[in-house]
Parts: sequence; structure tokens; C-alpha cells
Amino acid sequence: MDAALDVAYQVVEALFGPGSGVPWWAWIAPLVMIFGRMVMPSLATETAGSRSGSKGKKGKKVKKGKK
Repeated sequence: MDAALDVAYQVVEALFGPGSGVPWWAWIAPLVMIFGRMVMPSLATETAGSRSGSKGKKGKKVKKGKK
């Protein structure tokens, strides 16, 4: 158990510590993008499948009758 914790601590220190190649503030945008949809789902954009448009159930265009 101690060995697993030591490895986890070393990984976190390599990613976020003072010797890492990525500064601490550069992690803010990816974390917000990953967890933002879970925290604020109302701000998430609509997916293409949920839009109502001129397409039928399986993405095929619906033919309109002649006038």
C-alpha cells in the first residue's frame, strides 16, 4: 500500500510540482473543459443528434411532398 501511494505521489509531483514542465496555471483550462459539463450541464452545447431539423430518425433526409 505504501509503495502505491509513493508512486501516486511521484506522478502528481511530476505533473504539478515545481520541477514539472507544465506550469500550474496551464492545468486550469483542461480541467474546466473536462469537469465543466458535469458541474454546469446547462452551458454544454447541443449535440448534432439532439437538434430537430429536416432529418429523420436515422439521419436520412425526409422527403417532402410535391406541391
